[in-house]
Amino acid sequence: MFKKRKLEILSKFDERTIILGPTNANSFGQESLGLKQVRGNGILILSETELFFGMLIPRKDFLIPLNLINKIDIVKSHLGKTKGRKLLKVFFINKNGKQDSIAWLVNDLETWVRILKNKLELS
Repeated sequence: MFKKRKLEILSKFDERTIILGPTNANSFGQESLGLKQVRGNGILILSETELFFGMLIPRKDFLIPLNLINKIDIVKSHLGKTKGRKLLKVFFINKNGKQDSIAWLVNDLETWVRILKNKLELS
């Protein structure tokens, strides 16, 4: 059922530009969109220019240009939601020019944090 959607997501990228992923991830929502969002499963990809999340249901793409990311963190919850595991939280400037964040549950969290921080030259 999701194979077609996964192929659609991967077709957006040239394999040579992918730094990390594709990784199955569970989104805990975008902070600026409020508490009423549902978690969503999808594919997380770090490319040379962006951090991309393609949600499976509903079919929704979310991308953050790397130059708009200003912090990477590990948190236990996001927007009042938790799964008892640590989350990757990304802070960025949204399309309205405001500080925003989004968090994902990902396997190999430490690798994601390390590679993102190295790529973005964050400490």
